[in-house]
Amino acid sequence: SPAPAVSVVVDTVHLGSMAVWLGGLLMLAVFLLRRGDERELGAIMPIWSRWAALAVSALLLAGVVQGLIEVATPSALVNTTYGQLLLVKIGLFALVMGVAAYSRQMVRRRIAEQRPGSVRRAVWVELAITVVVLGVTTVLVQTPPARTAAETAGVEAGYFSSTLTSSLLDIQVELDPAAPGNNSLHLYAYDKNSRPQPVVEWKATAALPSAGIEPIDIPLLPLSDSHATGEINLPASGDWQLKLTARTSDIDQATVTATVPIR
Repeated sequence: SPAPAVSVVVDTVHLGSMAVWLGGLLMLAVFLLRRGDERELGAIMPIWSRWAALAVSALLLAGVVQGLIEVATPSALVNTTYGQLLLVKIGLFALVMGVAAYSRQMVRRRIAEQRPGSVRRAVWVELAITVVVLGVTTVLVQTPPARTAAETAGVEAGYFSSTLTSSLLDIQVELDPAAPGNNSLHLYAYDKNSRPQPVVEWKATAALPSAGIEPIDIPLLPLSDSHATGEINLPASGDWQLKLTARTSDIDQATVTATVPIR
């Protein structure tokens, strides 16, 4: 994530809100709406309704922030698998919100106490759609984020090229042939005016977390002040994580990452 602290917070809020909402719906459907009498329903349902509204609001806010971080651009929302799955999730979420609004209206009108069966059916529909949302989310979290897919849009058959940005400099990375086995890596540093940026020290690692391969150091040889090259053997196919660090002075350095599909 380009903003790790923010991502940790919004992920925690997202998961916590979902747990409160989905767990509460399950308790309503399985226990309260089946066994509660009119007095119990009249006491508990308005309280639950307020908690559900709070949880859904937090869920929506965290989801928006999370989406902005992981998608980054409108085109990535439409042109990447991650973005398309996110659109499906948003559509399902809007649908379940419609059902939830119907249930909330029944609670406000005190209909839930007299007709718990109607509310229970609405809750089961809400739960069913939410299960589908969780299924989409399961696929979503296994898909490279849209911002990463957009970064690797320069991938061609047998070749990878991308420009990675940081607040200090830009790094152009080229990997050839971007396939299992021996690969040649070239790194070019540019300042914010697109001029070659001298680099005092380069560092690079490659890892494949999905296969349990820990970061591998890539020995780099400077060919000029702003250009370095290295050779690495990538033993397996998959989405490899490149981590590149360029130190421009004793106190200034930048680290960028790229996801490189090796096929």
